[in-house]
Amino acid sequence: MSSMNYKLTRILASLIDGLVMLILLVAICIAPSLNLAKGIINDNYVMGDILWLVFSFVGSVLVWILYLSLTGLIFKNATLGMKLTRLAFVRTNGTELMFINIFAREAVLVICLIFSFGFSIVLDPISLLCSENGKNFHDIFSSTKVVSLYELD
Repeated sequence: MSSMNYKLTRILASLIDGLVMLILLVAICIAPSLNLAKGIINDNYVMGDILWLVFSFVGSVLVWILYLSLTGLIFKNATLGMKLTRLAFVRTNGTELMFINIFAREAVLVICLIFSFGFSIVLDPISLLCSENGKNFHDIFSSTKVVSLYELD
């Protein structure tokens, strides 16, 4: 697989995972958000609505990290998007990935997304396309790299 095909496949895997997460996060956050919006419009929202919204945000972040981590564990070092596009992540030093390594990798990805106010959705693919080794920040942080399973067959 050429370098450009690998990078585009990796972006496709991220888009698949992003779509799954969007569905999950909408399911978790839509009810409290609508309830709060209705209360603000009618000028009768309560502090419980705001707290519920905050808890649903924190819960959705945890669900996001757990989704990526658990699918990484279930699919043996691949998220659902990576599994469908035949990619996997491995340690750069060749040792086996443990759950804590996968969790840390995915937590850094989600935290970067939150602290960049969503700009990392655009910046990650650009940095991936521009990098020589095809690594993003969360790969560098967790000492992992993404490989094509076609090359391992």
